[in-house]
Formats: sequence, C-alpha cells, structure tokens
Amino acid sequence: MAFMCTDSGNLMAIAQQVIAQQQQQHQRQQQEQLHQIQSSTASVSWVLPPDHQTSFSSAFSDPFSFPPPQPFKLSDDFDSDEWMDSLIGSGDLPPLFVDPPSSTDLDRLIMPQGDILTVDPLPQPGRPDKEPEPDPEPNSKAAVSCSSQSLSSSTSSHPVLKSLLDCAQLVGSNPDLAIKTLAKIRPLLSKLGDPIQRVAFYFTEALSIRLISTASPPPPSSSSEEFTLCYKNLNDACPYSKFAHLTANQAILEATESATKIHIVDFGVIQGIQWAAFLQALATRPGGKPTRVRISGIPSPLLGSSPIKSLTATGNRLREFAEILELNFEFIPILTPVDQLTGSDLWVDPDESVAVNFMLHLYHLLGDSMEQVQSVLRLAKSLNPEVVTLGEYEANLNRVGYVNRFANALSYYCSVFESIEPAMARDSPDRVEVERVIFGNRILRAVGLAEGIERTDRMEESREWMAQMEGSGFKPVQFSNYAVSQAKLLLWNYDYSSKYSLVDSPPGFLSLAWDGKKLLTVSSWQ
Repeated sequence: MAFMCTDSGNLMAIAQQVIAQQQQQHQRQQQEQLHQIQSSTASVSWVLPPDHQTSFSSAFSDPFSFPPPQPFKLSDDFDSDEWMDSLIGSGDLPPLFVDPPSSTDLDRLIMPQGDILTVDPLPQPGRPDKEPEPDPEPNSKAAVSCSSQSLSSSTSSHPVLKSLLDCAQLVGSNPDLAIKTLAKIRPLLSKLGDPIQRVAFYFTEALSIRLISTASPPPPSSSSEEFTLCYKNLNDACPYSKFAHLTANQAILEATESATKIHIVDFGVIQGIQWAAFLQALATRPGGKPTRVRISGIPSPLLGSSPIKSLTATGNRLREFAEILELNFEFIPILTPVDQLTGSDLWVDPDESVAVNFMLHLYHLLGDSMEQVQSVLRLAKSLNPEVVTLGEYEANLNRVGYVNRFANALSYYCSVFESIEPAMARDSPDRVEVERVIFGNRILRAVGLAEGIERTDRMEESREWMAQMEGSGFKPVQFSNYAVSQAKLLLWNYDYSSKYSLVDSPPGFLSLAWDGKKLLTVSSWQ
C-alpha cells in the first residue's frame, strides 16, 4: 500500500509526522496571535478569557479529553500517563474480584476427620488473607487425568496444581473431601509469592466459592478508578492490548487505504483509546485524508447496564482529537442490545467502506449454544464489510465439562501470571491489584460461579472461531508482512521478556504467546 512504504514508515512514523506538522502549525499560530496581541495592546489593554485561550493545554481541560499531541510512540494510545489519568472516573466498569467469606466460614464446613489428599509442602509458604463461596457438578475421574494433559509439563508436576485438579474432580462426587483438601492447600499459597503460588491462590478461592455457596451472589460493582488504574498498569507491563489493537488497526488501514468514506463498526467499545493512532494514520495518507470517518460504537458488556456516560465521553474525546487532525469525524453510540441489533441501527451508507471490529467482544456472547455469536456474525456479513478483525483469548473454557474447563483455565492463567513476573516486582502493590481486580475476577467467573448465566467468562480457541467465521461466510485474510513486522517491532521496541513471541498459524491467525503458549489471537476476514 502506498502510504505504508519505507518513505512513510509505520504507524509510529506516521504519527510522528502529523504531530510535527501540528506542532509547527501551532507554533506559527501562537507567534501570529502573540504579535497581534502585542500590536493591539498599544491602544487597548485586554486579556483573552480562559475559554478563548488557544494553547493546547487549555483546549483539553475536560477530564475526559484527549491529551494534546505529543511525540508519538507505539504505546501512547495505551500507556500515556496523561491519557490514562483522564479516564479516571469516566464511567462504570467491571466488578472487582469478590472478597470471600472469612476462614472461619470455611472451617465450619470442614469435617473433623477423614481422608485428605496429600500435598507436598511448597518452598516459601505464604498466608492468604481471604476465603470464598459455590455449586457442585459431577465429573468423572478419567476427566482429571485427561485434563491434566492441558497443563505444561513444568506445571502439571507441581504438587499444588495437581491437588487443585484433584479438588476440581471432587466437586460433584465428594465436595467435603475437596473442602478439606483446599484447607490444607491454602496455607501454602500467597498473593506475594511466585507465579504458581499466586495463580493457585485465586483458583483456590474460586473453587472454595463454588463448593461453599448454595447460590453465588452477583459480584459487586468496582470503582472505575481502580479498574482503570489496573488496566493502565497491566498495559504498561504486558503487550496484550497493544499487540491486539495495533495488528487489527493495521489490517483495517490496509483494507481501506483508498476509501474516501470509512465506517468502522466497533463491537466492544470501552474507552476507544486505540482509535487515536488509527485517526493519526488516516490524517497522513499520501493519497489524501478520507472525506469522512465514522465509528459506530457498540459498548462492551464490561461497561455495565448503563454505558451511555462512557460512550458519550469516548465520542467527545475522539471528536476533539479528530478536530486537531482536521478530519471529518463522527462517533455514533449504539445503545440497542446486541441481540436486537439490525443493519438499520448501524447507519451504514451505500458509499462507505465498512470495517467491522470484534476486539475481545464475541467471547461475551458465548454460551452452550453458539446462536448469539452466529446472529452477530450474520449481521456483520450483511454490512458487506471490506474487512472484519477478530481478537480473542486463546483458551477453551466454554462447552467443556467442569474438570477440563478448570484444567484449561489453570494452564492458561499460569502462563498469564508468569508473564507478569519479569515486569512487576512480587511485592508491588500495583501487581497485587492487577492480579486481584482483573485476573482474580476472571478466574472466579470462569470456574467459581454456578453454571448458566452466572458463568460469564467463557472463551474458545482459534479453531472454533475459524469454524464460526467460515460458517458465516467469511474467508481468512493473511496479515501483511508489514503488519507482522510491526507486531514484532512492538515486542522488541519495548524490551519485553524474550519469552514473548508471535505464532503465525494457518489460515491467517497471529497469536501472542508466552513461552510458546498462545494467549491472545488476532485474525482478519473478508
């Protein structure tokens, strides 16, 4: 594509160009205005009121506003302190990990005597400070040995992880024994320990919740400040969101490189931060800017039942930023429930080039039936898009039995917790909060709550997404060499651990992996 050659560089270079141009223009305007003011003060003394001052800093006094343009680097749309600080208090966000009941509540249910599974002691034992609540389900013993294979060889031999798998198998057949075993495991775990101890702590809490409670209470709402800070800290430490958004953005840029009118239907909007770099790239196309850019934003379920405040703030930020770039831009919040959406709700014009973005969104629609996923994919197909981008976690936590799901989740989150280790100290309060607020809550929703609508954290592997996409009439599109190189540059440029890697899998999947285990996969479809 013309504007992606070596002359114009990558997204980082494109953004640097537009920033330099905007800064030069701004400096000229300031000099001209200063000269005019100095000339006028010869006869009249006056000062511009605050709401008419022209500096970029005053233009972004709104706490929800974009930060003024600064020299751009690939992470600016994710980890800029000024940008993320502006999101604090911007709306309702996901629930925190539920604080379980005290240890005395659990001890009350433990039988005084009986067989207890043996657990070898761990080095550096720690003391957890919380406990949980439940709902049993039968499973076969054969499932345990089978599901154990999903763990890596290094973790499957770990005594605590093996004991947790045994407890998961006992949920339906012998819950009392499972409870007593968890009581033995608990003193060996610590939220400040090594990655295995930390991840086992949250799985122990989630399993205890499932065993003890007769009805799982709904998780309480968290403060947006806590979640936003945890989100920022995670994205400072790990490349997950940067990789996913950067790769999807590049695919959309390439698919719409010659379009004059671009319409992005974005399923799963939270803050819309990733679109800043995209708008910057559009503003510097050698062939000229598009005459109009529209984003229809369908809110993420993580925003709760009243997302209007967050969507309004997102739209305002993007519009203000587009004005600086001199782009004709519209943001359209879509409040119609996903299961009721039709093409007419999305305001697609016949002369627009459409891109549909499913970034960590379709997994929210998973269930025992794939009907809702298929319905949304049919809707996307009806829009005749130039490209559909899909990003999903790489784990099988949906239509599998409880024991296998537990083992799959344990394997997946072991890798996630290990990936945090090189970037954040074990005693870091920020790391403790990231693991508690983000991953502890996900683990709870995957394996700790009752079956049915309460179990909301479901995932599927890329092979299932391929079946769903192809079954809905889409064909895979290989990522360009440029897109893959850009993702590799991201890992190199930010000096992430060498255990991060990219895995390119047919027919067109690009995965971010930790120590060879795929964690997050992005794909592109037509």
